[in-house]
Amino acid sequence: MKNKIFMLIIGFLVLLILYFLIIPNRNLIKQEKGIEEKQVSTREIIKSVFEKGLQKTNLDSYTGTLMMHGISEFALLYGSDTLMDRIIDIYKKFGAGEIKATGNFISYEAGGSGAAYLVWKEVANVLDKQVAVAADKMMKQQKRSPEGLMTAKSAKDDQVFIDVAFAVSPYLLYSGLKFGNKEYIDFAVFETLELFSILKDKNTGLVHQARGYNGFGNLTEDNWSRGNGWAAFAISILIRDLPDSHPKRKELVKTARDFFNSVIRYQNKVGLWHQEMTDTTSYIETSGSGLLLYGLGIMLEKGLLPNKYLGNFKKGLQGLTSYIGSDGSVSHTCSGCLCPGKGTKGDYKNHPWIYNDPHAFGPVILAFSQATKLGIDKVKPLKKLGYYTIIDSPEVPRTYVTSARGGKDIAWENDRIAFRVFGPTVRDKVGSGIDVWVKSVNYPILDKWYKLEEQGKSYHIDCGEGLDFYDMKKGRGCGGLAIWVEGKPFPSETYDSFRIIQNQDDKIVFGLDYKTWDVPGLTIEERKLIEMELGTNLFKVTSTIQNESNVELTVAIGLSTFGKSEVLRDKETGILSVWEQIGDQSNGSLGSAVLINKENFAGFASFSENEFVLMNVQTNVPFIYYAGAGWSKSGIFNTKYDWFDYLKTEAKRAKF
Repeated sequence: MKNKIFMLIIGFLVLLILYFLIIPNRNLIKQEKGIEEKQVSTREIIKSVFEKGLQKTNLDSYTGTLMMHGISEFALLYGSDTLMDRIIDIYKKFGAGEIKATGNFISYEAGGSGAAYLVWKEVANVLDKQVAVAADKMMKQQKRSPEGLMTAKSAKDDQVFIDVAFAVSPYLLYSGLKFGNKEYIDFAVFETLELFSILKDKNTGLVHQARGYNGFGNLTEDNWSRGNGWAAFAISILIRDLPDSHPKRKELVKTARDFFNSVIRYQNKVGLWHQEMTDTTSYIETSGSGLLLYGLGIMLEKGLLPNKYLGNFKKGLQGLTSYIGSDGSVSHTCSGCLCPGKGTKGDYKNHPWIYNDPHAFGPVILAFSQATKLGIDKVKPLKKLGYYTIIDSPEVPRTYVTSARGGKDIAWENDRIAFRVFGPTVRDKVGSGIDVWVKSVNYPILDKWYKLEEQGKSYHIDCGEGLDFYDMKKGRGCGGLAIWVEGKPFPSETYDSFRIIQNQDDKIVFGLDYKTWDVPGLTIEERKLIEMELGTNLFKVTSTIQNESNVELTVAIGLSTFGKSEVLRDKETGILSVWEQIGDQSNGSLGSAVLINKENFAGFASFSENEFVLMNVQTNVPFIYYAGAGWSKSGIFNTKYDWFDYLKTEAKRAKF
């Protein structure tokens, strides 16, 4: 009996000791987990995005007036007197002519709909005159479409686009409410309902962006996120602030309900919307997402959608935080866009996004201002605040492609290596070759290094992550293409246009079009598709040389050399590779390579510090090759033998 009691006491003491040992670790785990799941303040997001927006947005443009509308709503709800005074002082500069509005709409001359909103709310009587003058001028002078819609002063024939609802309806609504002018209010309603009627996509319930920009009477084929965002902005403001007694209110409510139910159907699993809303392979787009969330929030505020959709709204806020940096930066915003190309879904899908594009800031401020109005003061990020931004991007492996330096470069990377090609704005300095950036870390470095360049810090020096020592100039770089005629390469100039097709953590796909060529006796273009995944040093190229006739050509895929190269030429495997030290010895050595289908092999050649593998191809028929590079200081390849062995393995796996 005594032994049993003794054993029970010992057991209890052991459990007690384990408890005190485990609990601190459990608390630590919980605390560490909490770092990732830490809630962020909606008000702090608004303030930081506004300050960043002031740096990146011209207030004389419509993107600036959109941002000002957002911060005006926030200031009226929760802002300080200091913030409101600051906002009103900015608006006063429009009236005084210190800020001269640009763009297609007279409402911008007074500071846009935000100024009219504050005037209606009786908190900015000092702005009454400039708002009234612009409203009167709009009614008398703004260009009209055949239906009588206000449209852009640059519009021709029957051209209208959904963006005009943003510029017209809220401004005239608030001016009409303030000054007791029923004509203004009625026109605000007419403008929005008529645009919805003209541009509605009967198949999706969403709207197309434009009519008349791809031929008289033709609608664009898109369901563009920001286009639908402009629609959401205009109709939700009317829903919120139009008097209940207005004769068109029931029609407006039905239109809004139908529209937002359609919008919700296309919301993705992280609560956001894609650039082409019906195509989940297009990138997540933040300006459209922000505007759609703002409108959805207003519909919930007014009780015009079931309360279950509050979860959709909250999830959207959580997802949006991944694209908002702790410094207020905003990523994945479509650049200026009005009927790109022929206005097809593909044209919209391939239109690029820009980091801190001027369109980025207003929609974020509006979405989170509406959140505060609904009592949502904190949001738990789905991933991490700023997960997809330069400033806060986590150090985790992923693939990535970006349009950088104002569109001068297209750059891409995975967990091993990075590359870039150059656009038409730098055509006088570089060619159509492919540049190499080496890295010794497995996380993304492109945005970070470009940011360092903006700050005057060089990425040509290795600070522990890698560097750019590859100066290809007009050479072929790592896998640049040329047409081979009479023993000489004829390359294109830099790319003429690009399209980002897939930009996901495990794979990127983008396209490049090369139209500027000088090839004896030929008029040709190249359409190139580049793909890259994690865990490889090679990217896949699918190229089509386009010509009016179907003819056989010899193309030359090249590798630049720098004077100390060791060259591997292997006809049996279709490999051309160069290994050499470039620049200072501390840079280590670089291997570059091209892998082709040996069935297309036409020989090897050297020309002007470039090595080439030649291929026989047909015009208008796609062909595939692989190219890539490996660095001796990456921790993967120590010697040329490591590199060459790797290539031989990859050649067996290549899918031509």
